[in-house]
Amino acid sequence: MTLPVLSIRLIDAYSGRGRLDNQFHVTRTDELQFPIHAVPVKGDHFVVVLSLTGETKVTYNLKEYMLRPNDMFILSPATTHQFDSTDGLLLGTGFTKEFFSEALIHQKHIDLFDFISPDMDPFYRLSPNEAENMHRLMLMLRNYYYDKGHTFHKEVLFHSFNLFMLEAAALIKKYRLEKDVRSTRKNEILTNFLKLLSQHYREERSVQFYAHRTFVSAKHLTKVIKQLTGKTVSRFIDEMLLADAKILLDFPALTVANIADQLNFSNQFIFSKFFKKQTGMSPSQFRSTIK
Repeated sequence: MTLPVLSIRLIDAYSGRGRLDNQFHVTRTDELQFPIHAVPVKGDHFVVVLSLTGETKVTYNLKEYMLRPNDMFILSPATTHQFDSTDGLLLGTGFTKEFFSEALIHQKHIDLFDFISPDMDPFYRLSPNEAENMHRLMLMLRNYYYDKGHTFHKEVLFHSFNLFMLEAAALIKKYRLEKDVRSTRKNEILTNFLKLLSQHYREERSVQFYAHRTFVSAKHLTKVIKQLTGKTVSRFIDEMLLADAKILLDFPALTVANIADQLNFSNQFIFSKFFKKQTGMSPSQFRSTIK
């Protein structure tokens, strides 16, 4: 089944307004005569969405986001999305690639607008002041767009659009930089944790030890490691111990009690219980499979 395409022509038709060459619109969701959460759709244009009130769930490329007041979201063409809201009010500024190319006054700024790409993060949580600025610019665009009697209608619209796009680009650059810094710090935490783990896994098995040595809380360390690897800190420790245990079990001269002692288990029974939980076999059964 082919997903319906939500075009500017269709949006204008459902809002009952005129068009500017089917290239541009500024529309509130409460103005549309169809429910925005009806079905998943693909757009044929870009939309910068600003959340004004309430909450709106957005499913975008199978990933879910929750939009709240002051949040900004970028929809790219040909990307599957669906809005689901009972009380959320959104304001969207939509434009085609052709409109963007024609309206761009200074070509030197074209690299600033790399955010209009489906590969980029679509979700941004703005401050109240930032959201208010975007809202004001979008309302200005809306007024100029529908005031077809203005002597310099198209020129004023294009200049306003450039101002709006520069503001959006500045905000997105700011928040991407913050995300990059946080990402760099997270990777640094992961690297330090793995280095410490390789040195201390036999004798240190508490999350608190590794958190203290990486200068973060145990909760934050757990969250970062889980985010970046999909595994918990405890899982990493268990995997290191298990790999070591399997290697040691390959040496016939070592008893299970010797191995338990080398790996700093309090006794053979606790080590055997740990090993069976991880592999489904006792150390002796595992050793027999090696033979």
